[in-house]
Amino acid sequence: MASAVVAGVKRRHTLGLTVDERQPYRVSSDLKPSKRLCQHGLSPREGRRGVSLPNTTSNTPPRSSSETPFEPDASIMLIGIRGSGKSTLAIIASTAMKRRIIDLDKSFQDVTGLSTVAYKRAHGAIEYRRQQYRILETVLANHERDYIIVSSWMEPGLHGLLERFAALHPVVHITRDPEAIQQYLKVGDSGKIRELMNYTASAFRAVANFEFFNVSERCSRLGDSAGTDSRQSTVRGDGPTSPAPYLTLKRAERHFLKFLSLIMPARSIPFIESAFPLASIPTETRQFTYAVSVPLSRLLADEWETEDIETGADAIEVVIDDAFASGRDVVSGNSQLSPERASRISRALGAVRRNVVIPIIYHVPWPTTSTVDDAQRAAYVEHIYHGLLLCPEYLTVDLRLDDRVLQRIMELRRTSKIIGVVHFGTSFGPPSWADPIWMSYYRRAQSISCDLVKLTRPAISMEDNFEISMLRCSVVGAEPPRIPLIAYNTGLRGRHSACLNKILTSVLPESLLGSGSRQGHDASSYTTPSITSLEATMALRSSFATDDALKLYVVGANCQHSLSPAMHNTAIRALGMGHVYKPYSTSSLGDIRDLIHDTSFAGASVGLPFKVEVISLTHSLSTHAKAIGAVNTLIPVRHLNPDGSIPDDALLSNARNSAGPVLALYGENTDWIGIRACIRRGLSPANAVRSSTAGLVIGAGGMARAAVYSMLQLGVQNIVVYNRSPGNAQKLVSHFERLLSRNDIPLLSKVDGGETRFHIQQSRSDPWPEHLRQPTIVVSCIPSQQQAGDQPPPNFTLPTAWMGSPTGGVVVDFSYGVLDTLLILQTRAEAHRGWVVMDSLDLLPEQGFAQFELFTGRRAPRRLMRAEVLKSSPDEDRSYPLQPRLDSITEQEP
Repeated sequence: MASAVVAGVKRRHTLGLTVDERQPYRVSSDLKPSKRLCQHGLSPREGRRGVSLPNTTSNTPPRSSSETPFEPDASIMLIGIRGSGKSTLAIIASTAMKRRIIDLDKSFQDVTGLSTVAYKRAHGAIEYRRQQYRILETVLANHERDYIIVSSWMEPGLHGLLERFAALHPVVHITRDPEAIQQYLKVGDSGKIRELMNYTASAFRAVANFEFFNVSERCSRLGDSAGTDSRQSTVRGDGPTSPAPYLTLKRAERHFLKFLSLIMPARSIPFIESAFPLASIPTETRQFTYAVSVPLSRLLADEWETEDIETGADAIEVVIDDAFASGRDVVSGNSQLSPERASRISRALGAVRRNVVIPIIYHVPWPTTSTVDDAQRAAYVEHIYHGLLLCPEYLTVDLRLDDRVLQRIMELRRTSKIIGVVHFGTSFGPPSWADPIWMSYYRRAQSISCDLVKLTRPAISMEDNFEISMLRCSVVGAEPPRIPLIAYNTGLRGRHSACLNKILTSVLPESLLGSGSRQGHDASSYTTPSITSLEATMALRSSFATDDALKLYVVGANCQHSLSPAMHNTAIRALGMGHVYKPYSTSSLGDIRDLIHDTSFAGASVGLPFKVEVISLTHSLSTHAKAIGAVNTLIPVRHLNPDGSIPDDALLSNARNSAGPVLALYGENTDWIGIRACIRRGLSPANAVRSSTAGLVIGAGGMARAAVYSMLQLGVQNIVVYNRSPGNAQKLVSHFERLLSRNDIPLLSKVDGGETRFHIQQSRSDPWPEHLRQPTIVVSCIPSQQQAGDQPPPNFTLPTAWMGSPTGGVVVDFSYGVLDTLLILQTRAEAHRGWVVMDSLDLLPEQGFAQFELFTGRRAPRRLMRAEVLKSSPDEDRSYPLQPRLDSITEQEP
């Protein structure tokens, strides 16, 4: 199967994007030839600027400061070498943020009537630089808000303007792998490409305050068959290659928008928020969380698997383990981080972030030498400053740095949470935990406003594991502010205290257990963790810190063939918990009363026909379940607030894995979370939700309510409902119109100035409403066993007139147990037009991730659960093999 790297910046036909000039992402310029810039000369200082660039990265701190946060509507500037994908990322950002794009090259041509290359050839380099300066100055002055500005200009004479702009605006350096740049620029000499990239990276980093590595995605061309059915190869996950061409940018879209959400104020990007329960709970507030430690050297050698580092992890700790390694091109002659080295770090962090949804910890270990010289200290600080450009969720800073440097780092952290760290190695003769030096470091972390503090040392004897309680008691009695403490012993003898540490214990990926290989380098204090998250969880059970076997159920009228037990039990075993998840079929809801009052009851998934009736058993509902009017998840509550109310989500998650009397039942609905996730996974960037987007819901039952709710949570403002009985469709519409009029829907984001409009299709033969665009989101809520009655029949297909979207769309069909419905087959047949189908094997794990988090308080091992659902699906449920979908698990959206 031939493949192609999507390196294109201008090649929109390759990207599968259709540019609609009515949409806000169109490239624009206010610099028309009729409005030429007034003539003004350069300042003497700028006139003296040379054109040479340094050969190494200066890596001065990023220009902006957290003391001057960006305004929500501050324009964003994307800079970088040609071929890095700036224009594609600009389209993604402008669509999501409802902004327009200014391309400086286009602005230059609008003003001068010539391209930059032609103008320079005609007027000379000096006049060209003057014109560049004038145009950039005007663009930055006139487009400070609500724009995405794209530039490949790197001339030193422009740096002053860019630095001033970066003080109040994000200036993001977009970088990419040399192979993609080489392919785009059509340069045969790879050595020259690397020299060019190092040269330009130095220039762009001199003015940028952030850096984003644009990971190249590979995809099949639609016309390639390679001995297989080419139509099959374009179906998401069902063909030999995934993703399909029109979904190639899905992970890039999620990756870049996630990055922007970290650098911009909250709610700057509508509907980017995750709906999964633990996403809104800070990791450091939960108990017994783990950071899977992955050395940079392994990432650069591509010796890692996403599932391996994701399973059991609450965060990924990227360790710059070779920052002080000898014989490496790490530090140049003037003690600065080389541009190539910096790019490798960006590439590694970008690859991890592209593949996971959990937070990243950027950790540079302190040198191990007894005295740290100026060169080592400078190298450490340069690595920290580069880490700040990458905007990790957490960044460690050694508390032995001087006050001035620490304060500067704190000013530049933006949304990154700072973990103040100190680790004493064996060569230092580590102080006892009773030594007051540990509390002095804790108070130092308090004084500079660290978000967390991490203090570790190797265990010399088993007694060291008990001494650590002395430090914890001192911290409890310390003056506020109270900072979450991470404290444990390292090494094999320190595993006891590592297990009992409650916050972000560094753990080893399961695949490296027993490998015997030291992953760190002698020049740094990085010590390979001696325990995995699985071992830590099992040790907690063995020491009676958590209860062993709690009971979980899937309850419904016909649950014996449910795939949920296999999915949840696989995840439970992978994380080392002792819970058991079982099916429980019953014709009467009253039969489950004994289950829910069992002191070992841990929760239940609720299936048909009890999703509405089960509300009568609950004491409290989530705001989402109230809005939908149905519950598919029961959570036992064993601790109540003093006033008798149920604790918030954070307290619920910390009390998940304990037995005891059930004092109340909490009802939640995760169906809408699963539907929303499937829509987001299957909707190509070309069909990103806009004010004109139309969604179609087929059915009017409880699942249809969840489908409408999920569309509202995605910002869809035009929702069409079709049901065999228009009267019931009207009831559904009236329900949500009433909630919207009362502002009773807890929207993740608000639609500014938008109004949600509903339309009911009376008949399948009706034409699509003329005032609406063709639907790009279709959710079929027809139960597979339904043969007649109110709902459309399971042999339902979409009229051709309803599938007229020129860019295709996504169809979500969750007919459980039937993977070959006529609607699924119809959508698969239209895959060449951009239509993507998401079936019940997609929906089940997506909503299951949310349930798993609610049941256990732990992050769901997503790829593992998806794979188990596919493996457990009976062969007779479909007419095509699932192995290709299994093979492409790592390529799917995290």
